Amino acid sequence: MASSKFREFLSSLLTHKTKFDVLQIDFIRRITTHRAFQFSVIFPNLLIFWIIIVAGLFGGPVGNRNISVIFVWILWWFALISILVPFASRIWCTICPIPFFGEWIQRRSLVTKKNEKLYGLNKRWPRRLDNIWLQNMGFLLIATFTPLLVTRPVVTGIMLALLFVVATILMLIYAKRVFCRYVCPVGGFLGLFSMFSSLELRVNDRELCKKHITKECIRGGDNGYGCPWLVYPGTLERNNFCGLCLECIKGCPYNNISLNIRPFGSDILVKGERAIDEAWKSFIMFTLAGIYILVMQGPFIFFKDLARFFWVPPYGWGFTYVTNYVMYAGLVWITSLAIVPAIFFVFTALSKLLSGSKEISYKKLFIDYSYELIPLSLMAWIAFSVPLLLVNWSYIANVISDPLGWGWNLFGTAEIAWKPLFPEYIPYIQVVLLIIGLVYSIKFGFEISMENFRDKSLALKAFIPQLAFMILASIFFLWLFVG
Repeated sequence: MASSKFREFLSSLLTHKTKFDVLQIDFIRRITTHRAFQFSVIFPNLLIFWIIIVAGLFGGPVGNRNISVIFVWILWWFALISILVPFASRIWCTICPIPFFGEWIQRRSLVTKKNEKLYGLNKRWPRRLDNIWLQNMGFLLIATFTPLLVTRPVVTGIMLALLFVVATILMLIYAKRVFCRYVCPVGGFLGLFSMFSSLELRVNDRELCKKHITKECIRGGDNGYGCPWLVYPGTLERNNFCGLCLECIKGCPYNNISLNIRPFGSDILVKGERAIDEAWKSFIMFTLAGIYILVMQGPFIFFKDLARFFWVPPYGWGFTYVTNYVMYAGLVWITSLAIVPAIFFVFTALSKLLSGSKEISYKKLFIDYSYELIPLSLMAWIAFSVPLLLVNWSYIANVISDPLGWGWNLFGTAEIAWKPLFPEYIPYIQVVLLIIGLVYSIKFGFEISMENFRDKSLALKAFIPQLAFMILASIFFLWLFVG
């Protein structure tokens, strides 16, 4: 029985023709329904995070010799954007330690389920902030200081410590994981890109959920808390706000929750919950991919110089560095929030004009088409991240032996010489990734066009400007990578 399920699992993984519930595999269900599961995956991560924070605050100042910079901005980032998000949705949220202290205070328990009463003020999150605009602004704020974060360990240490403090304070004031859902700057893009992921948590039988009165998945039960993410699994259609805490799996008395492997991008065509805040998140991630490639990996010295701003004691801020910072911040904010969305709106207006339709509003078309950018944007980020790992892998080996940059050599890897891995293949990998992203974006873009115009000829006419936008964007990315 187990072997047949495993064969079915492999078949689903390779073909992506049907969904497969990994909870059908007995040992996975036993692990995920155990109350100690979440603590067992979060606590080791918590220890690593605090090592990183200590290293950032008190370790050596050289970025490539300090574990805070190397682990966070090279190893963690590559694993997150290239592996975890595409293949495991928001599984990072499952193991993220940042809400650990706030949730422990709320529940007064690390493992066992005591009761559903949460300690703290338990206020409701303001309705006007029931969106991801705070996450959009938070991510742009981090992007503004990226040149410092990736070179100054102390800045990374301060940022991570602040995230712990903010998360804990918010969880003392508001009920459940409002920080994770509404504030965490990482959470916004995880939600957006998880729409493309090949993993989802869903219910097996919605009718059963409708008839079931006690609803342990949101109210809590003997073995599980009510959803900390304020989500009702019975109507869940997208990955965006499901943090895969797996409390609903523990609490459901009918085993009606599944953890499915599915085709990539299944959520992109779920149209009921599309919104302007998510559209702008799509533009932000799409734009920042281009800016990061341009500034950090592109051939233009001018843009690289923009990222070279820093405080020079004891003389304060040099005029050149202030100018560079202002220009870099302007590039990040104005391009992401205004220029790229405005250009995209022009192409959307052309789509509406070519279709000849008067029934569909510019706003609806603008929001709907913005979701077509998700695959191309994700693949551009992965393509950007590939050289981060392959070029800088030796620094990872170095800091494992000398995490604080104090001259240690704990495991004999501190003196491994810098040597990029397969640098001659990096452009080819990037080209392949961009082509994959473009193909998926074209596929979903045309399907979005079809759902709006229904008539195939009208949908095709309307899609021509969208196709042109995506091809031009891909050429720009390719030019930066291989030009």
